[in-house]
Amino acid sequence: MLLSALPTLVYVGLVVYSVIDCLQTPAEEVNRLSHLGWVAVIVLLPLVGAIGWIFAGRVGQGRRHERAPLGPDRADGYGWTAEGVAQHPIGPDDDPEFLAGLGRAQREQNRLLTRQEEDRRRQEEDRRRNEGEGGPTRP
Repeated sequence: MLLSALPTLVYVGLVVYSVIDCLQTPAEEVNRLSHLGWVAVIVLLPLVGAIGWIFAGRVGQGRRHERAPLGPDRADGYGWTAEGVAQHPIGPDDDPEFLAGLGRAQREQNRLLTRQEEDRRRQEEDRRRNEGEGGPTRP
């Protein structure tokens, strides 16, 4: 019984998927007909229309998820092109500006630590010099 219903479920699922996909596809990606034209074909000729939509209804199906080129021409902060569906931020370790900022911060911190160490040594030398010259007098 359930096995006999499987072709019908596949048929209905294919038609429903095709209609929803057609309506959600941006207008500039629809090939040959308009959205309404494709929906009419899918509804009036369900199997042929659904298969036609899947194979011929969209322009540039293979380019839909292209990766953005790495470098200065990519969308700032995103790992996918504007045409990509799944746009997400890139990690900070992939961002050259972030890495350069870390390098600058580390160099500044090293300069500060070196300056503090030099000041500490100078104060220690001054203290020893003062003690060697008779040191502070106590009443």
